[in-house]
Order: sequence, then structure tokens, then C-alpha cells
Amino acid sequence: MKKLCILLLSVMVSGASFAQGGDSGSKVKFGIKAGVNFASMTFSSSGISVSPESVTSFHVGGLVDYSFSEKLSLQPGLMLSGKGFEIEGGGMDISTNLMYLEVPVNVVYKVGGLYFGAGPYAAFGLSGKIKAEGEDDEDVKFGNGDDELKGTDFGLNFLAGYQLTNGLNFGAGYGLGLSNLSNDGDAKTKNKVFSISVGFSF
Repeated sequence: MKKLCILLLSVMVSGASFAQGGDSGSKVKFGIKAGVNFASMTFSSSGISVSPESVTSFHVGGLVDYSFSEKLSLQPGLMLSGKGFEIEGGGMDISTNLMYLEVPVNVVYKVGGLYFGAGPYAAFGLSGKIKAEGEDDEDVKFGNGDDELKGTDFGLNFLAGYQLTNGLNFGAGYGLGLSNLSNDGDAKTKNKVFSISVGFSF
């Protein structure tokens, strides 16, 4: 995982250096952002689909904004993002909290201070906990076993927000997981996350 992080950071820095040394009309900025995640998962099997309540978590990370023009830019990033779900009621109080290293690559369109964007992401499971009322916490395992979640997730991001002239920005996003994280051949498990963030570009 350490080698993966170094590789991803190297790609981002190299891309920024290339952009700065390329077309004089291009413009590169760096940014940081953090915020709140409202995460859940969808479970489906035999034609039946269930989506439990959301669990509140967080995200934090950085990005590179490479502007192709005044209105269009490419934003690769590197984020820590919390996901999972919660079940309450019916005699159950269970929460699953997952932490991913997420690599989004969004295309962003800007109109004045407003911006809209979308793009794919890859995410790598780092850790997780299952908390059940009255029981000891249990670690979530990532792998290919029957009792494990697949460690790699892919999906699509959608985002929108507003950026002030001083670089401060406020945004909202939705991450739609496309990968089946279940190792059970008859079941499908996918992430979904709504997020609100505050960031700064410099």
C-alpha cells in the first residue's frame, strides 16, 4: 500500500509538472478539501434489493486542477474516504465503518464561480469495523474469502459546488459504486456515498 501511495503521488506531481511546462495557456492549481460523508451500501440477492441507513463519516485529501481552458479542467485526486452503513430497529443496532484510499479523476466544467463535474474513481480498502450493540467490535477483512469484502472498488463520482475568488470553495458530491464487493456469487454489495465538503485551491 505504501508503494501504491508513492506511485499515485508521483503520477499527480508529474502530471502537474508536465502541464506547467506545456501550453502557456494552461494553468495548474493544487487544492485540498475535507468534509462529511453520508455513506450506505446496497445489498441484493435473488431479485431482492435492500439499502440500509447511512452512517456518518468523513473524507479528506488533495487534488490537482489542470485547466484546459477557462471553463474546462481535469482534477485527479487522492482522498481518504469513510464508507459503510448502519442498521437500527427491529432489535438490531449495527454499524459498519469502512476506510478507503480513493483516487478520483474528474472532469470539471466551470461557469463563473459555479462548477459541475463527473468522472471515475478507484478505491482501495484500508480498514473497517463492525460495531454491534452489546458485542465486541469486529474487524472487517478485505480479500477473496467468503467472510471478506473485495478490497478494490470502482465507481463514478458526480459533484457540484461554488468557488470564491479567494480559492475557498463549497461542494457536494455523490459516489456511486459499480463494483460488486461481495465474494458470494449469489449476492451483490455496492457502496454509495453522499458528501458535503469545504476546500481551498492555491
